[in-house]
Amino acid sequence: MADTQDDIARYQEKIRRLQDNISSLRMSRRILMSLLEEVQLRSKEEIEHLNKEQTKLKKSGSNYAAIIWEKNKRICELEEQLRQLS
Repeated sequence: MADTQDDIARYQEKIRRLQDNISSLRMSRRILMSLLEEVQLRSKEEIEHLNKEQTKLKKSGSNYAAIIWEKNKRICELEEQLRQLS
């Protein structure tokens, strides 16, 4: 009978430890999921920022190329005028 009581007590203690472990694991999972969501949100925000920056740089590059093209065209016109004058 004493062995049975000892077995019951041991099993109850083991069950309590396992339940504690499960609670800890659940809390850890919630923390990890929260961190994952935060990382994903930051990643999404960073991607959006980089996409906006890329669009801005493309527009700026296009404008710069157009200005250079016009300046080059004007240089060619002036060179042609100089050739005609000489």
